[in-house]
Amino acid sequence: MIPILTLAEIKEVERKTASESGLSEYDMIQSAGEAVFETIKTMLEQHEAAAADIRDEEMDEDAPPDEPPRPGRREESIAFVCGPGHNGADGLAAALLASQAGYPVVIYQMTAERGYSAETEKLQAAIVDADLTIHSVRSPLDLPVFQDISLIVDALLGRGITRDPEGLIQSCIFGMNQSGVPILSVDVPSGVRCDSPELSGSTVQASATVCLGAMKVSAAFYPASLAYGKVGYSPICFDEKLLMGQPSRLRLYTLDDAVTDYPERDYRANKYTTGKVLVISGSRGMHGAAALCSNASLRAGAGLVKLAYPAGIHAEVSVHILEVIGVPIGAEQGIGPQGPPHFRLDHLAELEEMIEWADSILVGPGLGKHPETTAFLQALIRRLKGKRIVLDGDALAYITPEFPLQTDLRGYDHFVITPHAGEYKRMGGEYDYERPLELIKAARSFAQAMNLNLVLKGATTVFASPDGRIAVLPVGNPGMATAGSGDVLAGIVAGFLAIKPPDSASMLAIFSHGKSGDLARKDRGTLGLVASDLLLYLPMSLMEIEEGGEDDSGEWVSD
Repeated sequence: MIPILTLAEIKEVERKTASESGLSEYDMIQSAGEAVFETIKTMLEQHEAAAADIRDEEMDEDAPPDEPPRPGRREESIAFVCGPGHNGADGLAAALLASQAGYPVVIYQMTAERGYSAETEKLQAAIVDADLTIHSVRSPLDLPVFQDISLIVDALLGRGITRDPEGLIQSCIFGMNQSGVPILSVDVPSGVRCDSPELSGSTVQASATVCLGAMKVSAAFYPASLAYGKVGYSPICFDEKLLMGQPSRLRLYTLDDAVTDYPERDYRANKYTTGKVLVISGSRGMHGAAALCSNASLRAGAGLVKLAYPAGIHAEVSVHILEVIGVPIGAEQGIGPQGPPHFRLDHLAELEEMIEWADSILVGPGLGKHPETTAFLQALIRRLKGKRIVLDGDALAYITPEFPLQTDLRGYDHFVITPHAGEYKRMGGEYDYERPLELIKAARSFAQAMNLNLVLKGATTVFASPDGRIAVLPVGNPGMATAGSGDVLAGIVAGFLAIKPPDSASMLAIFSHGKSGDLARKDRGTLGLVASDLLLYLPMSLMEIEEGGEDDSGEWVSD
């Protein structure tokens, strides 16, 4: 996983790198410039490949071929918009490399009221020696012009801004956003704060951003994440152990991690070895939750899924399950309207054999809040100690302070809970999305205190394990804000949990669930997306992960 560092932590990494590794600030700038230039090449190559495909489709067979480009000379022009500080120096270093590689380069730099650093002056001298011109921006008449430009590199403001852009810098940002030219931001889009998800004042709306050294907190939390565009990452010259050893211990889960966690299956596999899942779900009027989560476990690769549901809702449930094995509970009292519409304490005996059979168990979606179901739930949770369990929906009531049984949660470290913000708060958790560092700290403390694996759902989903590890997954889209989406996620977690440990099962489930939503949105739009669509697109999401290892999946962290 990729480290996410706070502003204070990345500064500490730079300090230790200078003192322990002997690298100067100029060395770090050069390393950053190389990472930016590599990203530039990737963006332009991808753009050229897309343009070539369009030309091939539109080209008349009788038309003469385009003249080949001159040797050593690139056709794409790049404008570098550099600030007076460290971020601007990274841009200058990349501009020099781009020019040496044959790209037409134009450089704009904001004047420094207090003078430039020694490293920046050294780069400026190297640029002059290379017969390049730096256009100093001192007044509105000097503002950049982006005519005949293929790519803008935004190196205007860095990660450490303390106030909103104004004056010429604000005008520069406005010009970049209005140009219609793709923008690559260096480290953070200018105007975005490193540790805050808030957007205020003028902000560059980047097509892509390459984060240097570590991912930034604002890259993972809405709405600041929208300004980043497609996100790339380079550790540059920093030591991996140093990056991973920072106090926040915060990580970003990516496609590379999903490829690693993806369950391997050989030709000896059969339905008994690929995961047996028991789903305990449903009540009168909530049969959809039971159908969604059980089908999701199958779509996640489980070999066998049994759905235990109250016999009173058999008619509603049975028409929505084909491959799922339906087990109506309380059937001796009748199937359909005559049977119990919800779980009761005396139903536990019927589940005993299935509990022993299952590799993982999902409890909660659509259980309802009937007092008889509450008594059933208390007894059931005691019985499940030591098993691999997912608690979702109405079963999360067990974790609320009203339940004295939660005082001793030893033996529950294989439990995964999947609350949304409201459920999490009712369990005693602290949720403030506007302050992500506090949210993350609180989630870690909650998981450790409760000895549970926490999947905290939201625009950015947070996973926290009992051992203090924490990861963020900014996947999915607003179309997934619909009833039943969480039931599908719970079912996916249970499917993976049958064969994977809780941490990798949870994070792989969150990632594939979000990606299935993104695929569904491309075909069906935002407002028309419903939870059952996720079941249809989950196989394609998993196929992308399965095939992800065959491509260079590390070029971009996210889309």
